[in-house]
Amino acid sequence: MGKLHKQAKELLHAATKVYHYRRDVISEGRLEELDKAVEEVDTLSKKKDGELQALEAAMDRLDALLRKIGGKMYPKTFWNDNIEVGLVAAILVIGVRTFFFQPFIIPTNSMYPTYSGMNAVIYEDADPSPSTSEKVANKLGLGATHFRLDSPKAGNVRIPVFSQAANSPDQDLNQLGVARFSVVNGRKWFGILPAKKREYVFYVDDQPLTLRVPYEFNLDDLITDVFFPEAQSLGQLRYEMQQARTLDALSDNPIIATKKSVDAGAPVIEFDITLGDALFVDRLSYHFKRPAAGDPFVFRTRNIPGIEGGVDKYYIKRIGGVGGETLEIINGTLYVDGEPRDEVEAFERNARRDDEYNGYINRNLLGEGRELTIPEDSYVALGDNSGNSLDSRYWGFVPDEAVIGKAIFIYYPFTKRWGVAE
Repeated sequence: MGKLHKQAKELLHAATKVYHYRRDVISEGRLEELDKAVEEVDTLSKKKDGELQALEAAMDRLDALLRKIGGKMYPKTFWNDNIEVGLVAAILVIGVRTFFFQPFIIPTNSMYPTYSGMNAVIYEDADPSPSTSEKVANKLGLGATHFRLDSPKAGNVRIPVFSQAANSPDQDLNQLGVARFSVVNGRKWFGILPAKKREYVFYVDDQPLTLRVPYEFNLDDLITDVFFPEAQSLGQLRYEMQQARTLDALSDNPIIATKKSVDAGAPVIEFDITLGDALFVDRLSYHFKRPAAGDPFVFRTRNIPGIEGGVDKYYIKRIGGVGGETLEIINGTLYVDGEPRDEVEAFERNARRDDEYNGYINRNLLGEGRELTIPEDSYVALGDNSGNSLDSRYWGFVPDEAVIGKAIFIYYPFTKRWGVAE
């Protein structure tokens, strides 16, 4: 009897769904018939000593009626049941993401060492390629993606770099790196979502080979470490070669020759890109209190002039100053209204050049000897890794309407930074 009562309850639930979803397309006569059938099953199911056969017969009549008027709502199938659950879940996720907590993955190392962006793990020529199980373990533990570019022929490796000519069509991209790349359309999340990619070209003699990486990942440091370990940076190498007249950096397509030669089938370059810190952004609190100096905050770049031509992206920086304050950088220390800024440890660590914090660097709007007064309802965004941060020193202020929220918790990967965001 208990099983039958459970089935009756499920049937009544289905009838309620059919009524609410389809009552505008069901005739008045059928609706009256549905009301009577539902009432009959409901009454009989509540009688503990009711006749089993009478309840079964009433359920059969209701089932037959629902099959006639239920459309795609009845009988229940895997798809119509789970699509509804999926839609409800999606609405909840979108609501939480929009109004409360938004996940965010840090792409660059402008906030290092407080937060880590994407980094490269290089496989040297003598290192074996990772096995499938090692790739899976690295993917789960570090969010790592493996890249390997094999050469179809033997030869010497050469690397194109952006032209330094004033009229070069590459001027916009030249601000984002030294090694030449183009922006192409690609996919992410197992090919589900569209995404921009950087496509780099390597030459083995005259044979071009292409390699695509995430748009946010700059290969310059990786190329320097692999092919020019004695160089300070790829940009410095290009400058020195231009001065020595061993490279015409003003030509349309300057190419730097490396000292590395490869065999046919051997990798030109092999590495992993590890995922940047994934964290939750609190979108709610700033509706009740003003962002404060020292907060790690996320903002949209769309309406900020000077940021990559108005591309709509999300940046994470630290609030170096708020409206009405005057900032200055003196000997690596950030000053506010003439006093060293000390609201959070990152300010103090940079002032002391503690551990991997190297101090704030004078650039552009905060160049040496310059003070910067912040307009009301605006913020100065600074990276903790000042030497590797494109921030307010270069492009100015973050308006209040661009602010998304405050970083609160690093949930992945499982490193020493996991936990409450500093």
